[in-house]
Amino acid sequence: VMKLPSEFRREQVLKAGRLYFLERESTSRIAETLGCSRWTVRRLLQEAYEEGYVSIEIIDPYARVEELEKEFAKRFSLTETIVVRNRLKLDDTVTAVANQTAKYLANLRPMPQLVGVSWGRTLWRVAKQLEEGWAVDPMIVQLNGGVATLSAAQSVQETILGFAQKSNGKARGLPSPAVVSKPSLASALRADPVVADVLGMGRQADVAIFSLGALRFDSVLVESGCITKNEVTRLRAKGGVGDILGRFINGVGEIVSEELESRTIGVDLEALKKIKKSIAVAVGENKASITRAALKGGFMTTLITDENTAKQVLSER
Repeated sequence: VMKLPSEFRREQVLKAGRLYFLERESTSRIAETLGCSRWTVRRLLQEAYEEGYVSIEIIDPYARVEELEKEFAKRFSLTETIVVRNRLKLDDTVTAVANQTAKYLANLRPMPQLVGVSWGRTLWRVAKQLEEGWAVDPMIVQLNGGVATLSAAQSVQETILGFAQKSNGKARGLPSPAVVSKPSLASALRADPVVADVLGMGRQADVAIFSLGALRFDSVLVESGCITKNEVTRLRAKGGVGDILGRFINGVGEIVSEELESRTIGVDLEALKKIKKSIAVAVGENKASITRAALKGGFMTTLITDENTAKQVLSER
């Protein structure tokens, strides 16, 4: 257990911190003022940081691409667009987008009380980047069914719980796979009181956050066992470009397969449109088609994406 510093020590730590960070004094000058060695000054500054008396924030003025954000505002009926500058590595770009998403959520006013959250690689990263106290005691609700494989199930749970734990909130998971084998089974599950309750809460959310999924063989829905590679091929043949909450749409935002739709468990896209603030996150390769389709379908009020995806979306008239 960390012991609190003595009154004298605390005064020394604070004085060193003020002189160094606010008055820009050198460590030698601070050592003279405090009557100690430069090594002690460095130790005091380290303590100032460790004890939370000093916090350092790096502001990157080039983190966002304003000209593209303005173009989106002109072209699409969105409340807000955040376009994050691409980093050299894809992984760093995903982290940067997750970070901007986490900041956006923390700045929402009024603070959301009922938050619908989807899952997937991107949302898992957002949960990791969220700051403590981003909201106060919200209810976090899973918007669409989970997965068939245990390793992926872990990240679904981590995502939903991450949103809740970092805000001292409660979480309600959706105890069902995202896609089941038969429409009759899906109907029975939707009628289950627990599933029905969670879906009902999801529809009432004042904020929904979800990622846009490209229709690929390595998509999280394929890897997690929700749909097969053969189904991906069939959906592509019908004009499918990707999914929102596990529901597959074509280039103009219409459901591609009514049969697959009848086997899908989660908040449906018409209900999603009625949620007051819906935040779509699209980052990575091949996300332009699903982003364009989601914009045409009017499924979000806020878009958070990377520069390359934004440019590709705008390049098509």
